[in-house]
Amino acid sequence: MAKIVAFMGSPRKSGNVDTIIDEIIKGVSSNNVEAKKYYLNDMDIKGCQGCLYCRKNPTCAFKDDMTEVYDDIKNAEYVIIGSPVYICQVSSQTKILLDRLYPLTEIDKSKHTPRFGQKKLIMVYTQAAPISFLFKGYFRYTAKHLKGMGLNHYKTIIATKAFERSSTKNNSKILEKAYNLGVKISLDNNL
Repeated sequence: MAKIVAFMGSPRKSGNVDTIIDEIIKGVSSNNVEAKKYYLNDMDIKGCQGCLYCRKNPTCAFKDDMTEVYDDIKNAEYVIIGSPVYICQVSSQTKILLDRLYPLTEIDKSKHTPRFGQKKLIMVYTQAAPISFLFKGYFRYTAKHLKGMGLNHYKTIIATKAFERSSTKNNSKILEKAYNLGVKISLDNNL
């Protein structure tokens, strides 16, 4: 099982989000730590139906590609979620993933308890806007929402001025930051 699980929420393979996630994985792999990456756009993931099956079960009523995702998150130390910013929010592919993460938490009255323990969460965002803090409130809200599921915010990487699908390939600063983050987490004693 992979100790690091990454979710690529852009429909563009080899685009900006994918490039950054690949750099993190290169850094992780430099110390022989296993990472697994999912391309959300290629997966069969239905939207949450609000059936509340997961309130009594540690999984979802749907038996689609999320079945494997739950197992991988359960065994991971780090979870990476990457998305471009579309209309001030994550992509639709990423939003479906976030909605379907509900089985990661058990709710007793109003208290959320993570079913699969605590994980470190890395968020990767790309945006055309040149100002990195423009969507910071939304990013913070998203990370706060995931905390109840045991996904504790560790780091966020934001690539700005991502106008073209290859914008980050020439951004040595963001690529170095991503690679060094991968190396750092690969040296974590728990991995």
